[in-house]
Amino acid sequence: MPDQEPQPRDPVSELASFGEELRREREIRGISLKEISDATKISKRFLDALERNDHKTLPAPVFTRGFVREYSRYVGLNSEEMVNRYNFAASNDDRIEKPPAVAKYPQTPVRDISPKPAAKRGIPSAFALVDTNIIVAILIAAALAGVAYWAIQFKRRERERTDAANAVPVATTKAAPVAKAPPPAPVAATDDSMLRLTLEATGNSWVRLDADGKSVLNTEVMAGEKRSFEASDRFRFRTIGNAAGITLILNGTRVPPLGEEGEVVKDRIYDRQSLTELRASQDSQ
Repeated sequence: MPDQEPQPRDPVSELASFGEELRREREIRGISLKEISDATKISKRFLDALERNDHKTLPAPVFTRGFVREYSRYVGLNSEEMVNRYNFAASNDDRIEKPPAVAKYPQTPVRDISPKPAAKRGIPSAFALVDTNIIVAILIAAALAGVAYWAIQFKRRERERTDAANAVPVATTKAAPVAKAPPPAPVAATDDSMLRLTLEATGNSWVRLDADGKSVLNTEVMAGEKRSFEASDRFRFRTIGNAAGITLILNGTRVPPLGEEGEVVKDRIYDRQSLTELRASQDSQ
């Protein structure tokens, strides 16, 4: 009797028997699907689908092979042998979606490496012949010259302003001996309806001044500045930082020097009584 050739194994039946074998081995050992799921962290739904050969529920084969390996290892089967059996059955099963084939070595496009003629260069413009660094240096020099000119002019104006301010008290001092005649009485009587204080700065000084209890000045007065204030009852200087740098005129009467250079004067009050005393002092001289 002639020898018969062995019939090829049906991959579908092989895959079905594979899932049944897993279930049979599990039940022989008395292991539940929940126990495997808790130990391997694989969803019980996937383990059940693996035993029932439900490939619509199972994920891609690459993940299913991992399930087979962990399942087999837990129940005591040869995990690599079971994975190989699953691969054989799954590779011939049309029900399992397979990834599209990709060419292993895609053809590389041919690159043209033939020599190319050099690009023609036209005659450069006159501007292109000038070094860019020279242009930048000229612009920087012009900017520096402008800044230097501005600084010189600013210092000159400041010096002229300072000289003009310093000339004011000198002119006033020289004019004082000439104007020795007593001030007209009618004008003084009219001005006394309000206290009028004129402050002239011959040097920088910080001044805090109140008029009738309200602050009217609290800042540094610069040399050359002149300010005027009015009050009904009195003026009070809380602070004069540089006594020698401040000159006061109260209702047309010059107040004697307040102190020395750099001396600080505090709580100096000028009211109607002070005005009377100042005029009496000048009349007696």
